[in-house]
Amino acid sequence: MQQLCVKGHGGKIELCFGAEQDFSQALESLQKMDSFFRDTDIKISYSGIKLSYNEEMRLSKELVKLFGKGAILEKKHRLSKEQINYSLEENEAICLVINKSLRSGETVTGRGDVIIYGDVNPGACVKARGNITVLGALRGVAHVLGKGRVYSTYMQPSQIRIGKVCSYNKTTENVGCAVALEENGEIILQCL
Repeated sequence: MQQLCVKGHGGKIELCFGAEQDFSQALESLQKMDSFFRDTDIKISYSGIKLSYNEEMRLSKELVKLFGKGAILEKKHRLSKEQINYSLEENEAICLVINKSLRSGETVTGRGDVIIYGDVNPGACVKARGNITVLGALRGVAHVLGKGRVYSTYMQPSQIRIGKVCSYNKTTENVGCAVALEENGEIILQCL
C-alpha cells in the first residue's frame, strides 16, 4: 500500500495519497511526515483520495499543525445546489463565507456566523448559530438559531427567525439596508 508521496511543482506541493487509503489512514501517514517546510507560506493540494467537505476541513487543520499557519490547502469542494451542513467539532464556531447567490431550494447551515456575498432568493434558507450577513437582497428565510442578528443591504425577507421568535414579511416593500434583532419576544427591523 502506498503511504504518501510528496511532489513539488509550481511553487506548491502536492500530497499524493494511495487510492486504497481511507481518510483516517491518510491522516496517519501525514502525521508521520517530517516537515522541512515548517513556518513557511506554502500552498498544498492533494490527490489520490476523495474527501468530503468536512474531511477537507480536518485535513486543513492537520496541515496547519504540520506546516504552520502559512499552510494553505487548495480545497476541491465548492458550494453546490444541494443542502450544505457545515459541521466541524461540536463546540467550534467558525464564519462561513458564501461567494454566490442562493437559489430556491438551497439551504446553508453554519455553526457560527454566515456571510453571503450575493442574494438569498425566495425559497432559499440560511441558518446560523451566530449572525447572518447578506451583502445583497434577503428575500428568502433567515434563521438565527441562537442570540444573533440578521443584517442585509436589501432587507425583504419572506421569514426571519431569531431563536424561537418568528416574523413573516406581510408586505413586499424593500426596507433597504437594515438589521433584524429580537427584543421582548418580537423581531424588530432597524434601518442602517
